[in-house]
Amino acid sequence: MNRTVYDYTHEQIGYGFNEKNSVVIQKETDYILSKVLASFATLFHDKVVGIKISNEQFTYTAEYLLSPKHKKNLITWLDRVYEVKSPVSDLDFGKWKIDLDTWYYELGGVSIEYIYHDDYLLAASEAADLLGISKVTLRKYVNQGLECQDNNGSHKKIPKHAVELMRDTVYAIRMQMNYQKKKKLEQTPQERLFEINQELTELQMRYGKKTYQEAFKGIAEGDLDDPIDCYRWKDLIEEMEEILKIVGGTKGI
Repeated sequence: MNRTVYDYTHEQIGYGFNEKNSVVIQKETDYILSKVLASFATLFHDKVVGIKISNEQFTYTAEYLLSPKHKKNLITWLDRVYEVKSPVSDLDFGKWKIDLDTWYYELGGVSIEYIYHDDYLLAASEAADLLGISKVTLRKYVNQGLECQDNNGSHKKIPKHAVELMRDTVYAIRMQMNYQKKKKLEQTPQERLFEINQELTELQMRYGKKTYQEAFKGIAEGDLDDPIDCYRWKDLIEEMEEILKIVGGTKGI
C-alpha cells in the first residue's frame, strides 16, 4: 500500500465516523479486511499456503460499524498493513494471526482456518521440547486452545508461531479465547456445557480445590507456575453462567 492510498483510506474512515455513514464505513471495512488477507498471501507466503473462510456473509449492524472499538480496529489494521515489512518473525506473524482471528469473529465471521506449509509445522515432541514441557502438558495446552493441525487424525502438528505465542502470556490467552469462540459457534449449548464441566473437573482435581479462588488464593500473578490455568478457570465459570442464562438454567455452579 502506497502513501497516497493510505492517506485516502484514513480520510475516508474519519469521514465515515464523523458523518455516521455506515455505508462508507462498511466499504472501508471490506477494503481493509481484503488487504489484511492479501498480506497473508504475499508477506507470509513462506508460512501460509492459504486461508479458508466461511462463505456466509458478514451481517454488520450500524451499532457495531459506528462503535469506537471498530474505528480503532480499522485504523490499527490500516497502520499495520502500511507499516509491515518482510521478513516477519514467527512471533510477529502469530500476533497478526491471533489479532485477525479476534477481529474476524467480532465482525461476525463463522469460520476461518489456515493451511500451513509442512515445514512450518512441528511434531508434538518438538514443540514440547522447545517449550520445556512434557507431551502430557502439551496435550493439556492443545485442549485449552494451543493451535494445532490434525494430520489426518494421526499426529498433531503445531505451527511454529504457536510455540512462540505460548511464551507471551497475553497472546497465549488470546489464542485460547479465539479457540473457545470457534467452539461456541460450532457446538450446541448442551454440548459446550458438557465440555466445560469436564474441564472444570480436571482443574479441580489438578489443584485439589473446588474453585479458582481457593486454588490461587494469595498467589500473585507473576508467581503462578501456570497462569493460563487461572485465566482458563475464570473464563470457564463465566462462560458456563452465560450459557445457563441462555438455556434458562440456574446461574453459577
